[in-house]
Amino acid sequence: MKKLLKFAKWPALLVGIIFMLGACHRAPSRTANSPKHMRGVWLTDVGTMALTYTTLLDETLHHISKSGYDRVYFSVYGLRGQLYATKQRGELIPKLPLINPMASMARESRRQGVKPYAWFEYGLMLPQYDPVAKNNPDWLLTMANGEQVIENHGIPMVWLDPAHPGVQAYILGHIDDILQEQSLAGIQLDDHWAVPRQFGDRQRDLTALTAKVHERIKAKNPELALSLSPNPYQFSRNEYNQDWLGWVRQGIIDEVVVQVYRSSPAEVQQTVAKSGIYTASRYVPVGIGLYTGIKAKPFDLQAIKNQIQAVEDQNLGHSLFVWEFLVLRAINARLNIL
Repeated sequence: MKKLLKFAKWPALLVGIIFMLGACHRAPSRTANSPKHMRGVWLTDVGTMALTYTTLLDETLHHISKSGYDRVYFSVYGLRGQLYATKQRGELIPKLPLINPMASMARESRRQGVKPYAWFEYGLMLPQYDPVAKNNPDWLLTMANGEQVIENHGIPMVWLDPAHPGVQAYILGHIDDILQEQSLAGIQLDDHWAVPRQFGDRQRDLTALTAKVHERIKAKNPELALSLSPNPYQFSRNEYNQDWLGWVRQGIIDEVVVQVYRSSPAEVQQTVAKSGIYTASRYVPVGIGLYTGIKAKPFDLQAIKNQIQAVEDQNLGHSLFVWEFLVLRAINARLNIL
């Protein structure tokens, strides 16, 4: 029994040593970058947690900053829950042991001169098995045929009704929880902040909720930005009730990064021209989201650089989706893009 107790101490001791080493060694801080146009990187919640627990977060952000990128959009709300304490899912999800990933990301980003945006990734979508969906069936949208579920990459997903008072309280509660972290530069919504057209015309309801989110953020700190990463405008409005150009004109969105995930520079340029980005640029800072993920095969460093150049040639900023795919594929190819 004594031997078992002796060996049982080793995992805890190892974790303690790793944590102490990470606390003792930190990448040097950097001053803020000021590129002509925004240069951002997306980071998933898995990447944020992995980098935080392995004490590589500061080194990674130092590298991102040193490479000329001035902002990072890190997922704090998605399929796996959230990276902050909240009661909004019906039960308190506590901070992870020893660390707070959202706070660590915000703090280290600032130390490296990078603007941290909490990416509210899954918006009005929920997996069908989520406790919120199960416990609040009246919160869910229903199609004309009575169905509530729409498949998303093979996962049965339900959608929250933006006009329901309970849904609005749930969303604004999450926003309040995120805003507890005072080092953030802003919060980002994306193409999941939407209502599929199968549920009817819900543009007015979605616009009203977006305005409430913007108002809540500005009440906390007028300097915080509400960023949005939608698809090109016509597709967003026609297929997902997301009238984001209207939101920009109305002043309830402070930044737009349009997702243009294409396979060639020519396709990127063609899509950008019709995306609505130039109209948005009259009102707010804008950029183009470029895809570097696992669907882009084979990995071609020059092709990604060419897409970046195609965007910069049009006098626009960009953001890369996503950091993990980018780095892992670059390592696999013995390359380094950043």
